[in-house]
Amino acid sequence: MKYFFHAVSFVFHPLLMPMLGLFILFESPTLPNSLITLDALYYFPDQAKTVLYIVLGILTFLAPGLSLLIMYWNKMITSLNLKERKERFYPFILVMFYYALAYGYLKLRLPEYLQHPALMGFIFGIVLVFIVSFFLNFYIKLSMHAAGIFGLCGMLLAYDQSQIESNLPFLLYLICIGGIVAGSRIYLGAHTLKETLAGMAVGFFVLFLTVKFSLFI
Repeated sequence: MKYFFHAVSFVFHPLLMPMLGLFILFESPTLPNSLITLDALYYFPDQAKTVLYIVLGILTFLAPGLSLLIMYWNKMITSLNLKERKERFYPFILVMFYYALAYGYLKLRLPEYLQHPALMGFIFGIVLVFIVSFFLNFYIKLSMHAAGIFGLCGMLLAYDQSQIESNLPFLLYLICIGGIVAGSRIYLGAHTLKETLAGMAVGFFVLFLTVKFSLFI
């Protein structure tokens, strides 16, 4: 079981969640409530999808991942999972910087007609999750694994409410996966139940609110 839960923690690492969320938004067939086709991210132009996959993949996964590896090799952190609360300060700042760049790219470089509220709210919400987690880290070692996977649940629930044909069955599967991910962090001793529940709450409610009410700057 230990190896299984280690694998779960690796596959659903927080840095992979933005790209998984982007894949869900772009590749899940839905029908919008409006008569505007592009209100469903599934119908975005393929070229735009490809560019976003590449740019956001670099800024939300590759760049922060390599930066954490460099910090690990230079013994600035003792684990890539940032098990020690005190070690999270600089990695959090670094990741927030990259994710803010990702949002800035969407805001400044993406044509306005492609700045879908759910897409913008999703990326901005991720930045906000890290900001909230950064300040909470002074008091509690919040589970970023739980925040990541349940953030996707909150995002998908909010997005589905703007679509006639939604992904409710997939959302239920995602919640089940989230439970396994959260349980794995507790089983491995990486987080307490309190820290895991805090991560679940922050991720879910921040992403739900930013996507549901288009809360972005």
